[in-house]
Amino acid sequence: MASLILQTWYIYLRNLRAWVTQPSQLLPAIFINVFLFVVFAAAFDNVSMLPGFPTESYVTFILPMIIVQAMVLSGIDAGFNLLTDDLSGYLNKLLLAPIYRISILLGVLLVSATRGAIQGLTIIIIGVFMGVTAVSGWPGLIAILVLGTIFGITWSCLGLIIAIRTRSVQATQSSFTFFFPAVFLTTAFMPKELLAGWFQVAVSINPVNYVLEAIRAIIIVGWVWQDILPGVAILIAMTAATLTATTILYRRATA
Repeated sequence: MASLILQTWYIYLRNLRAWVTQPSQLLPAIFINVFLFVVFAAAFDNVSMLPGFPTESYVTFILPMIIVQAMVLSGIDAGFNLLTDDLSGYLNKLLLAPIYRISILLGVLLVSATRGAIQGLTIIIIGVFMGVTAVSGWPGLIAILVLGTIFGITWSCLGLIIAIRTRSVQATQSSFTFFFPAVFLTTAFMPKELLAGWFQVAVSINPVNYVLEAIRAIIIVGWVWQDILPGVAILIAMTAATLTATTILYRRATA
């Protein structure tokens, strides 16, 4: 076990250095999420005046959506990075080394978690400067950062699954088009009670929405567990399922 942890750590450090030395992989992602945060908050600010809206601050309402969006879109990066190592031949060199093969996958996922945490923290800090207030205080903000990071690992697994199955740069890069509905078929901009028709039905069956609602509940209403636990339970189930599927596919691909 100690050797597995050590090998995972060194692979994580290698992948982290490769990522840090290429700020073009992080800065555009942070910029687009911050840009959308500012634009959406300004464009829909008066929506919070509608009767039945759960908070007087629209920027507080939309913060969870920006975090979820950042984590979903960052899932593509994990698959793309593994695919880059595969196509360059570096992955084959690692597979020939006397190390646990699962440490390679764990190293990739740890970098994904780091990337997600940095993006989430950046969004939260900017949100606080824009006037976001959490009923649960700083513990609540830390909790949503943790939940967001775990959610990012889930989507990184999906990105890895696509990369492993297709081994195609084009397919992996374009997979974000299939991720968008998961973000926008939610209560991202309006509470469910103010939605109508088929959209309300789509929101009800979208598991991502329950995660979003859990994060939002921590900020807006505090530690109301009946609002938080359904989303946390779905997040745990999604993470367990995607991690299992990714591990199985990875083992088959590297056998």
